[in-house]
Parts: sequence; structure tokens; C-alpha cells
Amino acid sequence: MGERYPDRRIIPFREDLSKGSYSGFSIDSDFIRERALFWGVSEGEYTEKLSPVIHIDLTEEIVLCFGEDECCRANMEFVIGYLKGKGYSQSLRVNIVDEYTLDLLNEYFVE
Repeated sequence: MGERYPDRRIIPFREDLSKGSYSGFSIDSDFIRERALFWGVSEGEYTEKLSPVIHIDLTEEIVLCFGEDECCRANMEFVIGYLKGKGYSQSLRVNIVDEYTLDLLNEYFVE
């Protein structure tokens, strides 16, 4: 059996950025407005959903875990761009996992 999610705080990012529209890698008021409208929720609800990502501690090591499907690839690209845009300067460890078993399928680093 492969590796499971790291034994540390998990920051959920359960968004499907393969659908709807957004531009860039910033979680700003335009992004929140567009995504909330797309999902049919209030901007406050959407902001609360992303609070763990918006308030992430950029001084800690961050390990990203994603599945292999189109949704996960879009989310991974966004989160990497977002973290780099926020000034995260360490190497990002990216784990590609089986979405059902959480077995590690691939691991690489993004500088």
C-alpha cells in the first residue's frame, strides 16, 4: 500500500476550476464574485469555503495532494500559481494520489 496524505494539517481545496471562468491565479474580489455566481452561492459563502487557502501560512512547508482527473489538474495549476503569486518561495511537493485509496501514484517538486 502506498503513502497516505502527509501526517499534518490538510488544507481542503474542493473547487472545480475545470468548469466556469476565472483568470489569473489570484483569489481576489473578482475571482470570488465570478466563482460564487457560477456555483450559485453568496460571495460570503464562497469566501468561507476558501478561507483555509486564503489564510494559509506561507512560512510552513506545503505539500499538495491531487488526483489525476481534469478537475484536479485545473485545481493544481491554480493553487501552484496562487501560492507562487503570494510569495511562497520554498519548493512545493506535489503528490498525485488515487482519489479512492489515497495511494501515492506520483510525486514531484515545483520550484
